[in-house]
Amino acid sequence: TRLGGVAVGPMMPSTAAMRRACHAPRRVVPCLLLLVCVASALGLGFATENVRSSERDTPNDPPSKFGKDESSPGKHRGPSTGLTDDSPLATHKLKPPESLCAKAEEGHRRATSFGNELLKRGELLKAEACFLSALRHKHDFPMALYGLGEVHVGNELYGLAIEAYTLATQTWPQYVDAFVGLGDVLVLLQKNKKAEEAYKSAVGVGKTDALAWEALGRFYLSHQVKQFKQARVTYQRALLAVSSGDVSPGLLLGLAESARGAEQFEECVLKADKASSLAPNFARAKFVAGTCRVSAGDVVGAVPNFEYAVSVEPEQVEHHVQLAKALVTLGKRDVAEKVLTDGIKTFADSGNEIAKAELEKVMEEVVKKTQKEL
Repeated sequence: TRLGGVAVGPMMPSTAAMRRACHAPRRVVPCLLLLVCVASALGLGFATENVRSSERDTPNDPPSKFGKDESSPGKHRGPSTGLTDDSPLATHKLKPPESLCAKAEEGHRRATSFGNELLKRGELLKAEACFLSALRHKHDFPMALYGLGEVHVGNELYGLAIEAYTLATQTWPQYVDAFVGLGDVLVLLQKNKKAEEAYKSAVGVGKTDALAWEALGRFYLSHQVKQFKQARVTYQRALLAVSSGDVSPGLLLGLAESARGAEQFEECVLKADKASSLAPNFARAKFVAGTCRVSAGDVVGAVPNFEYAVSVEPEQVEHHVQLAKALVTLGKRDVAEKVLTDGIKTFADSGNEIAKAELEKVMEEVVKKTQKEL
């Protein structure tokens, strides 16, 4: 395979593979030291700079400012600019003091790694302090910029998140996760054209990266886009581009959902069943298979799919709703009412009032239908 135009031998893992190994959720700051070492071997500029500048990565680093933006006002910043003193990321009113980061004086890699740990624990203020500390040591460190993007998404400060992800892609143009993060924020802001460009950029630099393809495919499947034909083409291309793509549960599910959107329900069932067989705890695949079975007229076959989805991911309200509706269709209203009652209790216990209210509404409809027939 190739990464950024550099050949990668069969014994060397790709950055995408390492990112999957280092990440628990879909997008978390990468496992830094391993990535830096391999990127250095591949000849990526930022990693080489990190190794050469190791003398700055010590507890005795002298105080310094962020980089200066030498570009004229209104001009696009160069790819090596990184974080500057006048950036909104460095000047916004809620910016925490770097003293909140216990690793602030231990260099950019350690500060970023610790920020990643804090981010996963939900300690966003301290995480931001660590990423800012890292950027004080090395103002164009892409993983720290990406971390700031994650922090600001968590705080719903989407303008700052866009700034952070954009800088991350400028400092490392092959940074797939940063392009995906940027696209995700733009979707939230309903800037669909720019989001599509970001996802396409992710695919462009990560042609064999399943994350990039899935992000683009999900974009076309989203409720606000609904380009099912384009989604199908995207996932089909992904199967060919990604290593072992034909046995990737995520890509197969994308094809299933594309087929569902195009009302090709038999194909949807086939792909969703295959995806769930490859990943036994893949509740979403079971759920999609169930919805397509209902649409194809096989409500009996859909019930086990919905039951499984509820058992694995009870926090998804749509799983309870579709199971109850399928049971009502089969005349099993008592069982449907129990499903809804259990679901209402689950969401009441978790404090999810919106989901609880949705199930209560479905319960009311079931009860009214039962009384009407009596």
